[in-house]
Order: sequence, then C-alpha cells, then structure tokens
Amino acid sequence: MSDINDDLSIPVQYALGMPSRRTGLGGLSVQVTIVGFIGALLLFIFIANQQIILGIIVAAIFGLLMAVMSFRRANRSLAQYGQMIFQDWQRRRNKANVYVSGEFSRVPGGHRRLPGLLARTEAISGIDSNGREFVVILDRPRREATVLLDVTFTGQIAVTQTERNLMTAEWARWLQTLSLAGDILQMAVVIATRPGTGALVAREVSQIVSDDAPEIAKQIMYEAAQTISMTLPEVVGHIAITVKLSAGVMADNDFMSQLATRVPSWAATLEYAGMVALPMSYEQAVARIHSFYNPAAEADFEALDLINQPHEMKWEDAGPSMATTQPKFYEHNGVRSLTWEMSQAPRSTFEDNLLQNLIVPHSRVNRKRVMICYRPFSAGAGAKKVEDEHRDAMVAANSSKKIRSANAEIRLEHTEAARRAQARGAQLGKYSLFVTATIDESADMRQITHDIEQLGAGSSIQLQLMRRQQDVGFQVTCGVGLIPWSKTSTSSWLSSN
Repeated sequence: MSDINDDLSIPVQYALGMPSRRTGLGGLSVQVTIVGFIGALLLFIFIANQQIILGIIVAAIFGLLMAVMSFRRANRSLAQYGQMIFQDWQRRRNKANVYVSGEFSRVPGGHRRLPGLLARTEAISGIDSNGREFVVILDRPRREATVLLDVTFTGQIAVTQTERNLMTAEWARWLQTLSLAGDILQMAVVIATRPGTGALVAREVSQIVSDDAPEIAKQIMYEAAQTISMTLPEVVGHIAITVKLSAGVMADNDFMSQLATRVPSWAATLEYAGMVALPMSYEQAVARIHSFYNPAAEADFEALDLINQPHEMKWEDAGPSMATTQPKFYEHNGVRSLTWEMSQAPRSTFEDNLLQNLIVPHSRVNRKRVMICYRPFSAGAGAKKVEDEHRDAMVAANSSKKIRSANAEIRLEHTEAARRAQARGAQLGKYSLFVTATIDESADMRQITHDIEQLGAGSSIQLQLMRRQQDVGFQVTCGVGLIPWSKTSTSSWLSSN
C-alpha cells in the first residue's frame, strides 16, 4: 500500500503488510491452541479415570509439542527445522545430493537435463499474434505453463520523481491485471548481473567503424572497446508468468493458441512501467538458463549471437554436467552458488528505490541474481483473506483488558489499511524475494555472505541462507516457474502460522 499523496513530485512512501497468521488463545497460533486443547482434554480424561501418572506424561508430551511449534526463527518453527534436517539426512544417505548427467549417466537418453524439480519440465516454442516467437516452460503433471519475457530495465535513466511515481503506479496496475485474470498462479522477476565478456561492445564498435578508416584507428577502437567492456558488468533480466491450465487444453496443446494472444499484451503494457519487454525465444531461454548453471558458456553463446548463428542446444541439455548440494552452498560445473531467502520484509516505510543497492552490480560479487516472486489472489479470495485477517487482528488486539501491545496495534493498522486499499480497487498478493550469488571455488564464501547480507540490510530486508536446500534455492532464482510455496516438503500444520 502507499500513502495518499497528491503531489507527484514528492517520493511516495510504501509499507509492506505483515505476514498473514491466525491467532488463537493467549496470542498463540490456531494450531498451537488446538494442540493445547487436545492435550488438556486428554489430561482431564485420564484424571477422571484416576490415571494421573499417564495423564501427566500425556500433558508433558503435548506441552513439548506446543513448545516446538511455538518457537519460531525466520518464519519457521522448530518442528519444520527438524523435518528439514531429517529429509536432508535421508538425501545424503541415498547419495541423492549428487547429480551427474551426460552420456554415461543415469539420466534418460544421456541428456544433461535440469536437475531436481525442473527435470520433468519441457520447453515449447510458438508464434504470438504479432508474429514473434515465444517460449513456454511446461510442467505437464501440474498443468502449469510459464511464459518468459526478456526485459531491459530502464529504471536507472535520468527521470523526474513524477515520472518515477507514474512508472511505479503502472507496475502496480500491471500486477493488478494478473490478479483479475483468475488463472495466473505466480509471476517472477529475475535481475542478474555478470561480468562483461566484451562481445556486445565489440559488435557495437564493428557497426560504427567505417571500412575506409585507417587500420591503426580501427585497432585503437577495438582495443578501447575490449578494455572498457571487460571492466563493466552486464545486467540481464526476465519475467516469468505461470498460468494454470485446464485438463482439456493439455491434450492437444490448445493452450499455445490462447497464450499467443495474451503474450503481446503482457509485454506491451510493461513499457509504461519503465521496462522494454519482448517474448523470449526458445534459443534465448535455453542459453539464459544454461549460463546460470554453466557460466563458462556465456562467451560461446554471445559469440554465436554476434554472427546470428543458433547454438542448437535443446532444453533437455540445458542443465549442468555435474552438481553437488552441500548444506551451505550448491556446487555446479566448477563454481559455487549461495542462495538466500527473505526472512523478514521491510517493517518501516520505504520508497521505490529501496532494492537498488541489492540489485545493482557489486564490485566483489561478480555474478548475482535477485528474484522477486508475486502470487496473486483472485478478487474474491483476496477480499475474504483481508476480511479474515482484519477480524482476527481485532480479536487479538481486544482479547485482553490490559494495555494492547504495540505489535497488535500495528497489525490492526495494517489490516485496516489493506481493507481501505481493496475498497479503492487494489488486489491482494503474496511476495517473496531470493538472492543467489555465484562465485569461484577459491573465493571467500564468508566475505560473500557478509556482502550479500549487508546489501539486504541496506534495503531493510533480512536475508537468511537457505541451509540444506541450496539446490532448490538455485532453481527458484532461475525464474522458470518454480515457486517453493507450491512444492513444500514440510508440514504446513507444524508451521504454527
């Protein structure tokens, strides 16, 4: 939400809502309250039957379970951490944390498929209504199709505050259309920085240098371009929109014709939000994802692009040749990647350039990806969630005759503001943020960890390293439709939200 401000020349202040939760008795969650009620009921039954010792044992067990569910750290309960540790131990025991692909591997067909949750995906290309090629990442078992848009960001150009506010408003309207569509599951924005290879600048120089120019002048121009480009990082980005498909259109790929009419409108309306978006082709998608797993291939892809030659790599071979998942990092094709998740969103108000320091290139982190994912709720479901949250906040704030806590009052203010925003036409969505840094094996991981976490702190965001799930975190930040909250392996009941 944003503060109402009629003067567009003044920076608009925004505030994120607090995480959704259900409050039970005594400020505890609903799940913990139910567990406590069951434990108290069993204790009463055992005491009534004069089985006091057994009743005390049962009460102690349920009390311990309540404590495990109540203790939280970085939006997870102690019970969830226990599940994650056990699952990681099982994976290591079965050697499932090591991935080997290629001709002599167990991968069907000897391909180098993407590992993990992306192994069953496939890429299909089509032609949109404007005659441009677009790619769809398809997950048939879940009936999910993800469209990729290649994006050039123009937010760093010199514009007035009024224009920035208008672009931010257009971005909010674009997100609102996703909620009103009804069939869009999620949207992800990926912004990646990498060292410049010099190929793009070399192509620009070759286009502006005249054939009649002296050889010494040509040599100076080419050397200057190489020197400049190798010291400047490059920024690439794309947007992934995931659509839920019905069973009927999956049989004969009828969904491709439906998406062909929607892709141009998605790309065109982003221009008003300060982005130049074009549908990503099959070749571009394969090159983008394979470069994430194998950074050494970036120069080869750019060299082929300069001479307008296809790389002819298939989606089935876009993965790494070898990868190993460690508790604190993900090792793949001779490099290491570390992924963080947002454990706490900004609690105070912020402006539209809050994430700038986290997104822009960093001198010590050559390769970095920031992924922001958004899950829209339909208009009816969003209104119900807002009303339920506001009603629960009122009960929590007025459940005691004592002075209300500051957290209860702030939560009540946030839910009331959300109700007012929805009355003005705003839509409800769920946000999350992930950051991946890819480094050489010889790099100091402690220094990189400190740099990334400090960048997050500078953006009023608390980042937490994704321990024991680094491979999943890496796949999420690739931005090809994989969102963790739809594929969680821990019990939602034990989350105590």
